[in-house]
Amino acid sequence: MKKQLVIGLAIAFAAAKTASAQSNDPVVMEFAGEKITKSEFVRSFKQANNINPEAAPTACTYEKSKALEEYVELYANFRLRLYDAYAKKYDTSAALRNEYRTYRHEMALPYLIDSVELENMLRRTYERNHYAIRASHIMIRVEQNAAPKDTLKAYKKAMEIYEKAMSEVNSASQKGISEDEAFAALATQLSEDETARPFVGNNGQKYDGNRGDIGFFTVFQMVPEFENAAYSMKIGEISKPVRSSYGYHIIRKTDKVKAYGNVSFQHIWVRENEDQNPEIAESKINEAYKKIQNGEDFGTVVRNYSSFTVRDTKVPGLMEMPINQMPADYLHEIQNINTGEYTKPFKSPYGWHIVKVLKTDTIPPYEEMQAMYRSKFTASQYGNVPQAKFIEKCKKDFRFADNTQKNPSLLGPVLAVLNDSVFQAKWKYNGSADNTQTLFELNNRKYTAHDFALFIEKTQRREYLYDLSVYMNNHYKSFINQQILEIADSLLELNNMEFRNQMGEFRDGLVIFAYNDENIWSRATSDTAGLASFYEIDSKRHSLDNPEDAIYFWNERARVTIVFIADSACIKPAKALKIAQKVALKENGTPEQIRDAIKDKISRKCTDEHPVGISSRLMEKNDISAPKGDKWKIGVYANPSVKGYKVICVTELRDPELKSLRSARGYYINNYQNELERQLTENLRKKHNLVIHQDVIDSITW
Repeated sequence: MKKQLVIGLAIAFAAAKTASAQSNDPVVMEFAGEKITKSEFVRSFKQANNINPEAAPTACTYEKSKALEEYVELYANFRLRLYDAYAKKYDTSAALRNEYRTYRHEMALPYLIDSVELENMLRRTYERNHYAIRASHIMIRVEQNAAPKDTLKAYKKAMEIYEKAMSEVNSASQKGISEDEAFAALATQLSEDETARPFVGNNGQKYDGNRGDIGFFTVFQMVPEFENAAYSMKIGEISKPVRSSYGYHIIRKTDKVKAYGNVSFQHIWVRENEDQNPEIAESKINEAYKKIQNGEDFGTVVRNYSSFTVRDTKVPGLMEMPINQMPADYLHEIQNINTGEYTKPFKSPYGWHIVKVLKTDTIPPYEEMQAMYRSKFTASQYGNVPQAKFIEKCKKDFRFADNTQKNPSLLGPVLAVLNDSVFQAKWKYNGSADNTQTLFELNNRKYTAHDFALFIEKTQRREYLYDLSVYMNNHYKSFINQQILEIADSLLELNNMEFRNQMGEFRDGLVIFAYNDENIWSRATSDTAGLASFYEIDSKRHSLDNPEDAIYFWNERARVTIVFIADSACIKPAKALKIAQKVALKENGTPEQIRDAIKDKISRKCTDEHPVGISSRLMEKNDISAPKGDKWKIGVYANPSVKGYKVICVTELRDPELKSLRSARGYYINNYQNELERQLTENLRKKHNLVIHQDVIDSITW
């Protein structure tokens, strides 16, 4: 919490340092050769207090004057400490540099993408998220890292299927079948997605094939290439082969409905039995519909007519599911009704239905969805697009030239030294790759096969075995991209004022936190001698008569020993009380002696494994466990419990008294920190000769 507060203050203070002072800008304060101008101070004050910098000044009030006065002190103290911290090189510590490096890496990421492209993608995703679409596909499998010849073979096969699909669908009506049926027949016959045909799941259960139909889906539920293609198509349109990490897809878009999130609904489902006349189910659903129209409770009708419902639920026929899991027929029917309304009877392949919508999610405003979309992009393949656009822009800015485009053989020396151990992340580069010829040039630097081989050795990781030439080409692209991003990253502070200011603010926050921690916070806890000396002085300032000082004093206290008798059958209360009075009060015995004396008189018939226990401590009068009322006096008392009882021995009463340093250590550490902070401020003001120009402060209006 302290670090967050200090860094937050640093951001407010640093925000004012970025603008240059005008020549007629008066000085608010100065120290050690530093001059803080009025405009700089006012900007910092407004940012720290969330005041609109463009707002016109209003009349001065006591509260406003007080706020300004307090900020002058806060600001002066901060700037003095920051100056002293940098002078003493707090910014050079290894721990601070590591934390700064980690934070910088995280903060740099949003600056290493094409922000315009990202915003376009976010808004496009928001528009898509209003709808669920349905599609079928025929898939030809090909590994993501397949050799070029295998990829080409799969592509040609996919193109042949695409041509066949176009022909079959276009001529479907002539054959007396629907276009959907024509595409489904091809998917069943040709798709390499095993779910297109009947299959047996991992659980041993048999499933009907989906004939290429993957149902409804919305954003982030498919791989990006599939989603982009499907959303851009018209209903009934067939795509040319679309490449994804799974292979090639020939996609046919079959439906689109307006839907988002989850739907809660009640439904009546009347199933058609194979051994019955189909008109029986239709008649039953129509009868149910009339009951509802005549005012009968929907839940009652569900219980009396639905083929499937959980009888003991409070809301019969209730279901809640994401729109991508809802039956397509349900989705279409609920498009035409509002929440609280019900559909007319409709038929599906599973029977007859009536659906009543109880609740439908509505998509929140774009501003509320933006952060979620951004995180989804960052964590998935979707985020590659804005960075790829950024890299392409940087290639122009950094005068990128790739010599391997005209001369692929330049990569030969790297392929020659690679072997399959690279897929186990165990490859050792022998240093023999060419270090003279340039693979590519970037920002006036030349990169060789030797540089590329070193990159592979450094970044290799365990992967499935595949063609080494494909591996090399993939990593060559990654090598280029990484060098571009590293250069762009190294230039961020130079080229981007927002980022430069942001990192400066964070660095100041880390430096001042380390400075305060060493000189105030940690010192107060580690300087035991200093804390003890401070206690001797500070404890004398506190008085029992001052309610605010109550935390430094003990209330009335009693020394109480509680003897726990597990079972009254082991020893009678009167006998235990008599023993306790003798040992505790007359003999001034210890808690252990009280316990042992009682245990010696335990009945032989007692079967409890631990018949007697003790607890002894000083209790404040307001302690929840302390004796109450007339038992708050020296004596021995008995309290019954569930099975046994307690013998309470009050052997000492104490008046209110000052707590020791050990007992109130937290309070005195806090006070000691305040004292160290006061001393530090006083010393710094003298050391650096702080001068505050009150006349300039008095001229500030806001």
